[in-house]
Amino acid sequence: MNKIQLLKMAFTNLFRRKARSILAILGVLIGTASIITMVSIGLGISKNFTDTMKKNESLHVIQIFGISKRNQTPGSQTMKMDDKAIKYLKNIKGVTFATPVKNLNTRVIIGDYVADMNITGIDPEFFDKAHIEFQSGHNLKTGDKFKFIFGSMTAFNFQNYKTGRYIDYSPDGKTPINFVVPKIELTNDPEYKKAKVTGRRYGITREQSENPPKYEVFRAGGVGVIRGEGEYSFSAYTTLETLNLIEKSNKRAENAVGQKNSRYESRNNDQYQSIMIYIEDINLISDITKKLREEGFEFYSIMDEIKEAQKTYAMIQGALGGIGAISLLVAAIGITNTMIMSIYERTREIGVMKVIGASLYDIKRLFLCEAASIGLIGGILGTVLSLIISYVLNFLYSTFGGGAMGMMDMYSYGYMGMGAEQSSVYISYIPPWLVMFGILFSTFIGIVSGYIPAKKAMSLSALESLRNE
Repeated sequence: MNKIQLLKMAFTNLFRRKARSILAILGVLIGTASIITMVSIGLGISKNFTDTMKKNESLHVIQIFGISKRNQTPGSQTMKMDDKAIKYLKNIKGVTFATPVKNLNTRVIIGDYVADMNITGIDPEFFDKAHIEFQSGHNLKTGDKFKFIFGSMTAFNFQNYKTGRYIDYSPDGKTPINFVVPKIELTNDPEYKKAKVTGRRYGITREQSENPPKYEVFRAGGVGVIRGEGEYSFSAYTTLETLNLIEKSNKRAENAVGQKNSRYESRNNDQYQSIMIYIEDINLISDITKKLREEGFEFYSIMDEIKEAQKTYAMIQGALGGIGAISLLVAAIGITNTMIMSIYERTREIGVMKVIGASLYDIKRLFLCEAASIGLIGGILGTVLSLIISYVLNFLYSTFGGGAMGMMDMYSYGYMGMGAEQSSVYISYIPPWLVMFGILFSTFIGIVSGYIPAKKAMSLSALESLRNE
């Protein structure tokens, strides 16, 4: 019996008992649709997160906080957070750029507004390498002195020192402060242009308030504002040279009145608070982080959080897939039952087939083919149904949105950082491989379900079968 004859006979026999076959196919249809839909929901959550993170520039950045000898592998060279470490990091394959970072909390005055805020000293080239965009003005230049760029969210740290009123948050980012101005003042003096409602103070000890140092008031200028509400929007930035000049001046003022500030005393002049490296190709991040761990670097990479989140999503997908698989298991039992009943009704036919020369292998193939056909047809129809369900879910969410489903946006939003561009949100996502999996798996279930009935058909006695009416 050739394959074409086998397929024709299998489909003919399958629909001799239409009601029973349709019910068996319906069971596979529901099972396949359930497992694909359940898995697609897990994939939709995962895809939302992955798409969001790919648009987050923080994914490309690794921030190094220190070097621990305890974490170094044997044979690793001993390093400090200095220029030698910067040179070493720049030579690691895949590292696009490395910059030292220093931070300083100080008072910033622009017009009638004052804020105690963080100033970050950094190599300006970093923002070019990291493709940071500016909503106004431009980036710093290497060698700039007392020039600053501001994150868009820093405006809401400012208060009017005449009225004490803070600037209210505005979703459109509009504020009464213009950061791109030639006149900005900076000082550590907490009494300088003090607001009526006292603002935040950083690093001001009781000793300093009783015997205040005479901090210098620096004149500076603003050259740009960083676009968006992402990671770099909450600080002001200047060159390392400028920040070092401010630090030295503050230290002299404190030493002049016999005060020692732990912020300066604990920091070696030749070492940096942290180092940031930028990796253009995110596929190399895993190799780079492995190298950093071997050398004893203590660092933070958002990729570590992504991997943990992906493990969680994999568990969710497995759980949802398991729930859907229960329906397919029930369908498998239905196929087995259908095939066994078919054998009992066709014992005479099986006996005739054996008498006219059909081999046991042909009989086995015939029943397996019938069972596989149930699985195949049910799988195709179930896959089509799951695609329709997926489309409807996504359409309803994109049309109405909100509600409990919005939690998925919030979950991605927490990792993403404020203001990063959000891609299309999927409630259900069915990639091509899931379509193929659904059809092939349901066909496989049909074959497995038909194996026992096929073995039973092979074991029937030809003589007994012919006697059966």
